[in-house]
Amino acid sequence: VKMASRLGAVDLGSLVCVDDFEIAAAASMAQHDFDYFAGGAETEGTLRANAAAFRDLTLWPRVLRDVSTVDTAVSLPELGLPCLGVPIIAAPVAMLKIAHPEGEPAAAIACGKKGVLYCASQQATTSIEKLSSVREEGIGRWMSEGTRNDDGDRGHTSDGDDAKYEQKSPKARNPPPNMWFQLYIFSDRQETEGLVKRAEKCGCAAFVVTVDAPVLGRRERDVRNKFALRKELRLENVVVTGTKKNTGAGSEPGTETQSRRRTTTSTTGTGTTSTTSTQASIAKRVGGRDTSLTWDFIKWIKTVTNKPIIVKGIVRKDDAKLAVKHGVHGVWVSNHGGRQLDGAPATLRALPGVVQGVEEGTRDLLQTKLFSKKKQKRIPIIFDGGVRRGADVVKALALGADLVAVGRPLVWGLACGGEHGVETVLDILKEELTTAMALCGVAKIADIKNA
Repeated sequence: VKMASRLGAVDLGSLVCVDDFEIAAAASMAQHDFDYFAGGAETEGTLRANAAAFRDLTLWPRVLRDVSTVDTAVSLPELGLPCLGVPIIAAPVAMLKIAHPEGEPAAAIACGKKGVLYCASQQATTSIEKLSSVREEGIGRWMSEGTRNDDGDRGHTSDGDDAKYEQKSPKARNPPPNMWFQLYIFSDRQETEGLVKRAEKCGCAAFVVTVDAPVLGRRERDVRNKFALRKELRLENVVVTGTKKNTGAGSEPGTETQSRRRTTTSTTGTGTTSTTSTQASIAKRVGGRDTSLTWDFIKWIKTVTNKPIIVKGIVRKDDAKLAVKHGVHGVWVSNHGGRQLDGAPATLRALPGVVQGVEEGTRDLLQTKLFSKKKQKRIPIIFDGGVRRGADVVKALALGADLVAVGRPLVWGLACGGEHGVETVLDILKEELTTAMALCGVAKIADIKNA
């Protein structure tokens, strides 16, 4: 891998897969910053299990199928997605300006140009207002150019290489999907309601409520590194009542600016171990979140917004049934990228049970008077965890997911090349997905579940 001397200036042409991007990002970023994104909780067993689960699952291809045209498009209008070019979306990732100075706007613009939904994070280093404005401006500029096929030179086509550089008019480019907004529920409901209203004004089409982080998992890489945000960065969406905007260690509620420290002391002046105090400082990122949250919050949030509500962090069949019972619009299978409970199941192993729970929950509701007699479609299921290849997307779809989210791969793309780096990662994943579908004998996404 040819490396450049500064962050975001990697030779992208030398990187051919997501793993290459991770290696290049590790060489480009400060160790403590790379570890923040790459690390998991405690032994990182769940983090490793997420990726390993894909290696343990076999694809059994059909042959002699017409795959002269492979269509990767999907439609989920119930989640504000009338048309997506691929069933891949960008998972919410906090504090992207750690990875690259362009941060969230670069990632969001790249996703929009590739027809990929971008889910904005509450814990972003760019406010939702600025993110929306810069994204709209960047994508608008791109749509007005209409210079070449937005599939780039990695596109899969049956019309020969010349088709890759087919000229397009601005009208030929489909508008990008509206963003989603991920949030945590604060004990101060007014603060949460304010975030929801701000995101609505910015055109967010749905809200993703993360429910697997009432407290912060113990991420030992961050503890060892005494992780803290650079002082010029802060969380731009969150303001703690009675304080100035957050800065410093995670820039999240209740934190203050910390400098980088690599000293190793055994105790503090109070007798508390240094690692304990460091973990306590890092854990302040979740300050203000409601640790008493129950399923009843769904009823409340529906009084705040009429946008679709998706619960993120479901890995059990019974919780999936409860999600349906309480009227959510989507279920997101996730273990927070292995960053919360070490020992939790790999999400790919959890996926079939969640699908079964959603289906059983839907059947239970159909037996009540809550639905009319017309056939009720089950709510969509989003999946994340360990996805590094287009073939991984095929495997998750085959097990019942409707959309597959990627987080770390886009971080590595951002770190290596800013906006263009993210675009390149998405191009690679789409090319791999299209190739895997063709080799499996399926010509469209719906065929994957029926293969």
